[in-house]
Amino acid sequence: MTFAWQESDFEIIKERIFKDYQKSIPDSDIGKQVGEILKGFQTDGSWNDIDYKDKSMTGWEPDKHIKRLGIMTIAYTKAGNKYEGDEELFGKILQAMRYWTNLNPEPTSDNWWWVSISVPKEVGSLLIAMRYGDKQVPEELEKEMLKWMNKTVSITKSPGKDGSNLTDIAQHMIMQAVLTEDSELLNRAVSVVSESIQVTQGDGIQRDMSFHAHGPELYMHGYGREYLLGIRNVAVYIMGTSFSFTPEQIALISDFTRNGYLKSMRGKYIDYSVIGRGIARNNATRTNSGLIKLLREIDIDENQEEYQYAIARIDGKEPPSYHVEPRNIHYWRSDYTIHQRPEFMVSVNIASSRSIRTESGNKENLNGQWLTEGAMNIAVKGDEYFNIFPNWEWNKIPGTTTPENKKLRKRTNWVAEPGNANFVGGVSDGLNGLAVYKMDAYKTQAQKAWFFFGDKIICIGAGINADRVENINTTVNQSRLRGPVLVSTTSDFKEMNSKFAKFDEPNTWIFHDQIAYYFPEGQKLELSAQNQPGSWAEINGNSSSKTINKDVFKLWINHGKNPDDSKYSYVVFPGIDSSDQLGDELVSGLEIIQNDRKIQAVIDQNLKLFGAVFYEKGSLEWEGISLSVNQPCLVQIQEYSPGKWQVNLAEPTQLLKGSIKVNIKANGKSKNINFSLPKGDLAGSTVNELVDMN
Repeated sequence: MTFAWQESDFEIIKERIFKDYQKSIPDSDIGKQVGEILKGFQTDGSWNDIDYKDKSMTGWEPDKHIKRLGIMTIAYTKAGNKYEGDEELFGKILQAMRYWTNLNPEPTSDNWWWVSISVPKEVGSLLIAMRYGDKQVPEELEKEMLKWMNKTVSITKSPGKDGSNLTDIAQHMIMQAVLTEDSELLNRAVSVVSESIQVTQGDGIQRDMSFHAHGPELYMHGYGREYLLGIRNVAVYIMGTSFSFTPEQIALISDFTRNGYLKSMRGKYIDYSVIGRGIARNNATRTNSGLIKLLREIDIDENQEEYQYAIARIDGKEPPSYHVEPRNIHYWRSDYTIHQRPEFMVSVNIASSRSIRTESGNKENLNGQWLTEGAMNIAVKGDEYFNIFPNWEWNKIPGTTTPENKKLRKRTNWVAEPGNANFVGGVSDGLNGLAVYKMDAYKTQAQKAWFFFGDKIICIGAGINADRVENINTTVNQSRLRGPVLVSTTSDFKEMNSKFAKFDEPNTWIFHDQIAYYFPEGQKLELSAQNQPGSWAEINGNSSSKTINKDVFKLWINHGKNPDDSKYSYVVFPGIDSSDQLGDELVSGLEIIQNDRKIQAVIDQNLKLFGAVFYEKGSLEWEGISLSVNQPCLVQIQEYSPGKWQVNLAEPTQLLKGSIKVNIKANGKSKNINFSLPKGDLAGSTVNELVDMN
């Protein structure tokens, strides 16, 4: 793609980059920041606290020099602050530039990202800013600084061509183009960004509005966020010029932002399972509204209200429930399901043979090998897991069925293993849905299903077998311990007054932190409510080994050693204000019809909602109704008026071609439905038919 350009485009883009850069530091902070920076400034243009020979992959020391130089530049060119046009500051800016360009050997890092993205973006921004200063950088010195913008990796091959890496590199290419008035470079940079705004089967936005990075790995936030930020920046730079993005491209970015990125959040907190190796970073699951405010600027008028609602939730000006619409979304390209109600948000993340388990890299996420075995994020306030990860027992990730390995092998650098299960997927009608995982990993097998019905999630498992020396556990939750833990094995709730307890009675209720758990059958429940010491170094090799003490709520089902065809069942009710709301009435009309290796099926009579997982072709009967399928599949039926049903179907392996035949018998009638299976990047998505059984 080639764009027609005009000389005025250079000036327009340059001025917009300058204004954006100026806004990166609030007016009220600039004086304080520059004052701190100048305290350690040396006469040779260096800082005494920077190790210029450092080659670290994270926290690379030399980058501090460029970032501080950037802050000084902003202060020198920012109108109205005390350093604007300051002669002494100008001299120190030049000293710092000369020190950097004269460093021998040049600063290098073991992580390509610093020299390819971080340094060139900052250099481009500060050189543009200096073009607006009272005094200009000498031409020869500017040329020496510009050389650092050419040390980047290629955008035609990995890692430079992938997802947010591409948009990051393209941003500093645009900066270099306007500094040098290079129309060819400007054309190339804008073209590659423009071409990345599309639905892809590689890294980037998927057909279902999830996001992949580093292969088919779910990265809704992290790399998804960086991609959105890069697109927004470029969009603002080129808006109104001959390079502007098309309305269709802006619409796609809007769609991903509103129906992917924002959906994986509760209030200001991000689902821990969609940030990849970033889970091992302090404060990683908390965000702010900055990016959403920026994206709002480039979107159309009719979507502005939705952004405003999200900003109010993220900023804490409104509760997490504010203008949250009931919704169920299954992202079939990523094996990820979100179930939202105003009162809560729940998700399940699973790796299939089509996707990649959460990666490790840069010494981060050392213990996260089981993060995609059906990890379940249960959020009411949103902060239930905030910074809990140093204290997690990583063999008990919420929602998973895994061995109780007490000493998990630390993962080596850049491990990104594919999943190994075909039968992974979900079906959704947009309001309710179900997800499934036929697990066979780590010498452990389990058939796991989640039914997202209204205000509850019914979790059932069957066929649990293992050849391990450890116990096999299904973890219900492991979250921050806040407030009392209430337990009912009869009719009355009593506060748990010990650090650990076991229960095996049917009809057991457990209530903690606005989430209720109901266990209809007698199962070996274990409950821990106590301090769990840990350190960030356990999960992040770049972090402190200082012991952190945190109280943790941990609830799991113990299947014992070498279980043979074990099973489980429990129901989660998030968003419950008081234990007074709990009891038989809450689960009336709810029935687990079948839970074995062939079929897992649940009905909610109150919602007139039925769901079933058929692991093989077969039939199921309940209350005078018969349902038969000729292939393995997921079926969900909603009765929307007497005798009138919406039948939803999905094929989880995404391997079958053609169609699946379904037969329903009810009210003395028989109906045959032939579901044509979606193809290409729609394989695995839900298809539906309306059926009149009257």
